[in-house]
Amino acid sequence: MKYKITPTAVAVFIALMAFSVPAYAANSSSVDMYRLYNPNSGEHFYTSDANERDDVVAAGWDYEGTGWVAPASSNEPVYRLYNPNAGDHHYTMSEKERDNLKSLGWNYEGVGWYSDETKTVKVLREYNPNAVAGAHNFTTSGDEDEYLGSVGWNREGTAWFALDYGKTIPTGKSIMGTSKVSASGLANYYRSKGHRYPSDVYAAGGAPTIDDFAAIVSEEAAAEGVRADVVFCQAMWETGWLQFGGDVDAHQYNFAGLGATGGGAAGASFPDVRTGVRAQVQHLKAYASTEPLNNACVDPRFHLVSRGVAPTLPDLNGRWAVPGEGYGESILALIAQAIQYN
Repeated sequence: MKYKITPTAVAVFIALMAFSVPAYAANSSSVDMYRLYNPNSGEHFYTSDANERDDVVAAGWDYEGTGWVAPASSNEPVYRLYNPNAGDHHYTMSEKERDNLKSLGWNYEGVGWYSDETKTVKVLREYNPNAVAGAHNFTTSGDEDEYLGSVGWNREGTAWFALDYGKTIPTGKSIMGTSKVSASGLANYYRSKGHRYPSDVYAAGGAPTIDDFAAIVSEEAAAEGVRADVVFCQAMWETGWLQFGGDVDAHQYNFAGLGATGGGAAGASFPDVRTGVRAQVQHLKAYASTEPLNNACVDPRFHLVSRGVAPTLPDLNGRWAVPGEGYGESILALIAQAIQYN
């Protein structure tokens, strides 16, 4: 595999240089190591810092779940280095390898995390001899290790040890497909933010609790083949976690600003929560797919969309929101957070 370094990838690598290596909490015995993937360069990136994870996702990386569970501290550190020329991170327990990379111009970024001294779970290392960046991969999955070996990667054995295996998830920025977050996970994510759910408004619309709201989102999204996590997180982004405060009022049951084109335009109103969510789902499907609707159309702006022009969330930039720079990436960052509450 040979990866192409694009201007977008370079910009993301430069942004990563500004991130600091996380400090682990002394009262925690373990930390989840988040795994991210840059589809432009092929690099995998690993961090225990949720804020760093979310920033990287917002910059265009795919969040792939938990790579492994590391001890919060031990006598066996794993060192983190960055190559400013290739835009690539590397991780090693070897002081010799660390010092050699430093002598070759790599930036030493300190201790990234720690290896498990009891050697509970192997973290395996593979090397891609054809890659410019993203030359190394680290995984607790024996199947992944064997697969990469079968397609030309060098299997380099054990890099360090983890307390527990990782839990990876499907990746992607697509609007259509299966949600990565369950209805209960979406509701739990909302509660984690500390906002008051406006039950006084939404009870009359058929969703007296956030659990009811999340269930409706999941049902309506599934009916049209749209990802529920996309619908829910877009609604949270558009409404300020259902607090509103802009041109659209909560009583309109308009969760995505449909028709609110600025200058005080209030946009569309719907009779209840389900209809409002259905209109949002249908508008997303209009952008992301050319397939016909399964339910009767309730989206008053469905006919205004060039069908299938925006299959991914970043494709909505400048379309759903104008000027819209970073709109889709912002929703992706919320999804990366929501996944933790499944």
